[in-house]
Amino acid sequence: MFKKLFSSNKSVLSNAEVEAAMTTVDGVKLGESDDMLLYGGFQELNDYLFFEALFVSKKSFKTMDGATIIFKSSKGDLTLPSSIQEFECEYAKPLQRHVAQVSFDIDKSGIKKIQAKSYDSVEFKVKKKVFNLLNVK
Repeated sequence: MFKKLFSSNKSVLSNAEVEAAMTTVDGVKLGESDDMLLYGGFQELNDYLFFEALFVSKKSFKTMDGATIIFKSSKGDLTLPSSIQEFECEYAKPLQRHVAQVSFDIDKSGIKKIQAKSYDSVEFKVKKKVFNLLNVK
């Protein structure tokens, strides 16, 4: 009896199923792990350059202290601070994932490095959580 009350037959979507369910995504897929997908694009506003990141995560996160994203490479790391300090995830029920859009300050050389996908992995740090993603070339 308790098994019927408390068991869950809900299926969890895989990353591939989440990608198929996403209909509108600006930018390109830049990183992937079991817990997170990373999409990104670039924007220029009043001569300032921004890396616009979309995180689709199994885990929720929220901060008032900003975040850091590091594109790791054998030739050196590219570290970007978030341009906003306060953000949080929204739950996207159809995707069964938490979604957050975060802007990071960047320069032209950083844009070239990301566009060329000349990095091996991506590390996203928010509060005490660290998400490690692999480059999807």
